[in-house]
Amino acid sequence: MKILILGAGAVGGYVGAKLQTAGADVVFLARGRRLDRLSEQGLIIDSPLGSFSTPARTTSAPHRGPPPDLIVIACKSPALDDALEAIAPAVGPATRILSFLNGVAQLETMHRRFPDAELLGGVAHGALTLRDDGTIAHLSPFFSAIVGPVSGHSDPVAESLIALLSKAETDARLSHDIRQDLWNKFVFLTTLAGATCLMRASIGTILACADGERFIVQLLDECLAVARAEGFAPDEASMTAYRKTLTEPGSTQTSSMFRDVQSGRQTEADHILGDMLRRATHHGIDAPLLKIVNVHLQCYEATVA
Repeated sequence: MKILILGAGAVGGYVGAKLQTAGADVVFLARGRRLDRLSEQGLIIDSPLGSFSTPARTTSAPHRGPPPDLIVIACKSPALDDALEAIAPAVGPATRILSFLNGVAQLETMHRRFPDAELLGGVAHGALTLRDDGTIAHLSPFFSAIVGPVSGHSDPVAESLIALLSKAETDARLSHDIRQDLWNKFVFLTTLAGATCLMRASIGTILACADGERFIVQLLDECLAVARAEGFAPDEASMTAYRKTLTEPGSTQTSSMFRDVQSGRQTEADHILGDMLRRATHHGIDAPLLKIVNVHLQCYEATVA
């Protein structure tokens, strides 16, 4: 399979490296310092599931020629519009476009830009970060990927991708309802990111405070109300698992958004918290904690703009 990956950071780099080990023809679209690093040292993965390194084929712009079977977008949401313009020359009539962005609004953006393209949604579970030295650090003892066609129909490219990831010993699953899978993570991630960014603390630290658990559970319930109104409420088993994870005493879990805040980087706050709040407002749902978290992160973004 011929694959072009835009976003050779944590998720894109990790998934791309795994696909390469399985024999896929992978090219990374990158620019600036990341392009230089990839050209010089390739991909370096530091993971509890097995560390490894692999060369990386790179390009600073898609070359005209046979289009790839699949284009993977794994950038941060603020860069999405530019990313879609960058991949446009490489999109062929049969090219699938797969997004590993968090949230759900990216599907609408991608469809507006490529109304005739077959879109795939992707959900990555597992903490990954890109270190200053270019190493992709895997921070959790697990990583899984869920991929599926947005149309809900069977798709041979999605099936081939799952087969490649499985060959690379990656926990990968084909989804027949990827919109619901995206919403499941959207509800959980909005709560996790909102709580840890607002309080500048891990889940365990928040829970150790008076009313800490009540705060987290209320924020989760606000997000659940939005998902219900949109027609994508997570099933009860998923919600039970989310509540357990988000109310585990002593948990050191934070969010990638919180790590961005700690590092003084731009975040995906508007794409995650802002989008959830806009949907709540649209449905007339009272979401006071979402409003507070959103204002807090807007103030933060103003300081790093």
